[in-house]
Amino acid sequence: MSYYNNVYWEKIEGGSLWLQYCLDCKRFIFYPRSMCPYCWGNNMEWKETSGRGRVYAYTIVHVTSLPEFDKEVPYIYAVIELDEGVKIPSNLQECSLEEVEIDMPVELVFIEREGKKIPVFKPVQRDAC
Repeated sequence: MSYYNNVYWEKIEGGSLWLQYCLDCKRFIFYPRSMCPYCWGNNMEWKETSGRGRVYAYTIVHVTSLPEFDKEVPYIYAVIELDEGVKIPSNLQECSLEEVEIDMPVELVFIEREGKKIPVFKPVQRDAC
């Protein structure tokens, strides 16, 4: 595992989502790497994210090749656009297949698989009317 992935997973184990941030073009980056994919610079640092965003796209998974998710089929696999502007793939938890929708506000939560924390998202609790 590379240094960049080690930092990412260390922060996840600590209970927060940190992403690389390019100091030259002022953009968050996902997935971790040695160069900014936007400006090709390497002047980057790690910054904590808000852990909030919206569902950008999703699909319902009925058959999985991932044994750790066998018992969860069917489940929602989504691309989340974080408030910081970067898109990351993740699972959507605590949401029925009928309730998921594009632009749904979501927040970061963690599940554990095989002794490791995994970042996933759930719908933001809406205030009662």
